[in-house]
Amino acid sequence: MLRDRLLDYYGGDCTIVALKRGGGAGASLFVVDWTQRGRLLRTLGTVGRRGVIEHSGMDLLHPERLVFVYDRMMLVAMALAPQATSVLLLGLGGGGMVRHLSSFFPQCALTIVERDPLTLDLARRHFLIDQEVEIADAVEIVGRSPAAYDVVMVDLYDAGGLTVDEDGFWEDCRAALKPGGCLAINWAGFLDEPPLREDIAAVGARVGPSFFVIERSARPNMVQFAGDAAAIDITGLSAKLKRFARERRLPREDGEVLQKCDVLAEFPRKTA
Repeated sequence: MLRDRLLDYYGGDCTIVALKRGGGAGASLFVVDWTQRGRLLRTLGTVGRRGVIEHSGMDLLHPERLVFVYDRMMLVAMALAPQATSVLLLGLGGGGMVRHLSSFFPQCALTIVERDPLTLDLARRHFLIDQEVEIADAVEIVGRSPAAYDVVMVDLYDAGGLTVDEDGFWEDCRAALKPGGCLAINWAGFLDEPPLREDIAAVGARVGPSFFVIERSARPNMVQFAGDAAAIDITGLSAKLKRFARERRLPREDGEVLQKCDVLAEFPRKTA
């Protein structure tokens, strides 16, 4: 039945590469190859009671390129940290950010954390991940890493939603930043629902002043940025990102991602 759901979702010409029990909330993890607008993609996701949820993607012809808009939004943190030479990635998924940073920021030291051995196994088998990965809980890592990283990216989801709910976690994420560093938090789900908005507000109270980048789409992701870098003038963020992408010779879609997004000084945005 799960295979039929995947075939219905991706089309009968897709290839189900892997389907294994796991991913939280009674779901199964899957890897599917399919074509989207002529682009050959490999997707890692979960399928279960909440339907098909995509967690990570890889362009099979250009695996170093980012597939999802929210990944490009997370990359804004690299443009905000003055010297992004050390990055902590909390959550591996299919390793899209790992491949991208390894290709375009080869001098950047990556610390990659994933708590689920099955996710890591699928990433190694099917998503070209051969870097060292710590099998650990994100809470443990940030708790022992004060002032250690220029950028911390938090992308911790399974089929049940956000997988961290620990006292002190968000404060530890903020404390793990070096001076001038930037914390980027991916928020996925229904952003108009009160419980999620309450979670976002609570995190903001713990990490300090923030701003938000949100997709213009039917079911958007949003990335929250905090740390010393959050004090920048957000009115100049788009120009700063384009300049950064040009200097780093990043793919054009990296530098232009904010054209598909709104940049907010607060969330939810207050209306008159």
